[in-house]
Amino acid sequence: MNSIPPKTLCELANAVAFELGLPWRVEDLRMKALEVYRTVERRAANSGLSREQASELVREHIYEQVMKAGKGRDALPPDKSKPTPEQIEMALEAFTVEQWTPVEQSPSIDGWPTIEKRFGLMERVSQVEVEALLAYIRQHSARLKEWLGATKVEAIEGRAIERHTKLSLPEDRLKLIPVSDVYWAGYWHEQARQANRVGKGHPANGRSVAELSSERNIARRLTKRDEQTGREMKVNDREVKRWRERMEKLPYEQYAAAKTDDELMSGAAFIDYYTMIRRKHQRKH
Repeated sequence: MNSIPPKTLCELANAVAFELGLPWRVEDLRMKALEVYRTVERRAANSGLSREQASELVREHIYEQVMKAGKGRDALPPDKSKPTPEQIEMALEAFTVEQWTPVEQSPSIDGWPTIEKRFGLMERVSQVEVEALLAYIRQHSARLKEWLGATKVEAIEGRAIERHTKLSLPEDRLKLIPVSDVYWAGYWHEQARQANRVGKGHPANGRSVAELSSERNIARRLTKRDEQTGREMKVNDREVKRWRERMEKLPYEQYAAAKTDDELMSGAAFIDYYTMIRRKHQRKH
């Protein structure tokens, strides 16, 4: 029987970690997959099955045993209160953007699809876990973007901000302000700029990227309804323009330079920054 490639063992373990919502236990489950493989490889080779049949049997058995082992694990080892840097890096590499933050394509608005979230890994992490994730991404942003790609890292960071906001904001939802709107307004604008730089800003058919990323279209994408209260959370193009101007005048890196390590590690500086940018009225200095 042909040996199962290490990549396949990793993929099987990753699939189990995703199914069970255990992003920080990837290494443990990969070790379990290797352990099971070593146990069943010789047995399958002597089974009289064809190579293809034996390989499939081994894969199925590995998946079943790793799933069984995973169901007995908590989100983190008993001696850990938050994921380690190694666990975070392994999880960022192991799972796709769609697994972290899956979306559905619903009817489009002016050529841009609206976004409806489904359950992903981000919806299953605790406040302490998401704070550790955000802190690590911010501390190692440049390296992670070079390694994993800026689009992936920024998308995961954006959803992590939303998750943190949801877990940390007070219960009075009628007074909530979606500060993540500011992040997505800046993110979509930057994606449009990148598309223009590589010559993808003017498709043969349909609207240009610049037009689709205008203040008006982004405002329409960000307008939403709070599912729990039914409150309309409207955004207009003047707000989007104001946010961009404020972020250009005071980038996050400049704002964060004056913050303490505790504020940066906990993610408080990031939330405070976007809250400040989104605030309707600001004092002029």
